[in-house]
Amino acid sequence: MSQRIAKPRRADLTRQCVDSIQQYIDLHNLQSGDRLPSLQDWTDLLGVSILVVREAFRALQALGLVSIEHGRGVFLTRPEEADFLDYLAFRHSLDRFTLEEVIEGRAMLELTVLEVCIARADDAAIAELEAILEDLRRDPPLAGEDSPDHKRFHQAMLRASGDRLLESIGLPLLNTFWVLGNTGKITLPDSVDAAEMLACHTAYLNAIKERDLSRTRELVDNHLFGLCSRLGIFPFAQPVKSGA
Repeated sequence: MSQRIAKPRRADLTRQCVDSIQQYIDLHNLQSGDRLPSLQDWTDLLGVSILVVREAFRALQALGLVSIEHGRGVFLTRPEEADFLDYLAFRHSLDRFTLEEVIEGRAMLELTVLEVCIARADDAAIAELEAILEDLRRDPPLAGEDSPDHKRFHQAMLRASGDRLLESIGLPLLNTFWVLGNTGKITLPDSVDAAEMLACHTAYLNAIKERDLSRTRELVDNHLFGLCSRLGIFPFAQPVKSGA
């Protein structure tokens, strides 16, 4: 830890510690999965108490940027593994989010990613999606099973968008939706079977390959159990009339 980084001043120590940790990560070109120095090392380096250092790392953990593994240390989170659950739990009780809110939020992300992919996905990205879909066909998940290939498909769509900001935000956001459903924080309908799941993703890929924007809302609704149209939420919510 020989390279110099800024030591935090007294005011707002936690936020400044977070900035100093980010500066250290940049200076040392650390990558996802790399181990960070111990909390005691940070205390010595930054000249603050270990309580302040712990608070800074709790903030980073809540943002899905680091993973704190007891007995092992602190690691930079891989984007594919990050989520916003700690952040949400800090701001809200997770059971206060309604099914409508969660499905609508997922639909907003899903529709944006699908339409950007239709506009921008290149041949290499389409080939990657085709390969993942073929893996799903060869080894379809059981009903209710958390499928790695399903996740890979949506992660590849985010990369295919060509927007690094959308990808950076979208990966942990997708993981958050998946964890909310898988842990029962929200109650989803009975899971679709493998054939239905394959049909939804095949339709996504066909729309991307054909550059077809005409049915994207319907495709997203089909993928999300038909809940958007059934509940009357985005992208099927009725417009608010002026003066209402």
